[in-house]
Amino acid sequence: PIDLDWALNAHLPQLNFILPGLLPGSLGLLVAPGGTGKSWMAMDIAVSTAIGRPACGGLFPAELPNKVVYLAGEESDRLLAERLRGLLDIADRSRLESGKLVLLPMSGQDTLLVSEGKPTALLDDLASLSKGAALVIVDPVRRLHDGEENDSASMTRLVVALESLAKQSGAAVLCLHHANRASASDSGSQNASRGSSALVDGARWQMNLSKMDEKTSATYGISETERGLYVAVDVAKAANF
Repeated sequence: PIDLDWALNAHLPQLNFILPGLLPGSLGLLVAPGGTGKSWMAMDIAVSTAIGRPACGGLFPAELPNKVVYLAGEESDRLLAERLRGLLDIADRSRLESGKLVLLPMSGQDTLLVSEGKPTALLDDLASLSKGAALVIVDPVRRLHDGEENDSASMTRLVVALESLAKQSGAAVLCLHHANRASASDSGSQNASRGSSALVDGARWQMNLSKMDEKTSATYGISETERGLYVAVDVAKAANF
């Protein structure tokens, strides 16, 4: 049980958000349809957090450099290297301290953190590797478990495993997940996530990406040719006190 004297009277350090509304030791989701650029965005967040620069072109403010671990379940080492080079110019490369950015290219490998309803050895290895990190990114959710995506019990077990990862490492855990078809008409909703709502309910933070629609592009005078270069960002859920 919680020590009530500690809870009510002890000095508690100021909460430092990893991203606006996303706390260390908590679980967050980045939800988007395929081809929207969520992996690129997550990589930019990872790199920017590691060197202490504003992320996503200033969408998220700069913080002090922090360790980041990125498990890329679908990516090869070559692809991650190309993305890294595209996101870091010569000046930024000199700011990247040893050990601040840990990239795990897992294409073609087993990335299950939960198998047959139980945590795997990989979960323990990832938690150990993530000690001292501020942020752990896992991409995508579908590769982290072998359960039924629409089954509440299966997704709850995944949530518990990811919460364990966050608790053991002290980091915020950000999971990339696909949006459902209904999100096309309600892209800013918590319900944009594919599969059981148990995943969304378990996460403390959720950000949705969606492609710019024709009405919005017309409002801002953006041509049909350029419309594909833009995405909408909606924080559908965040820590609230």
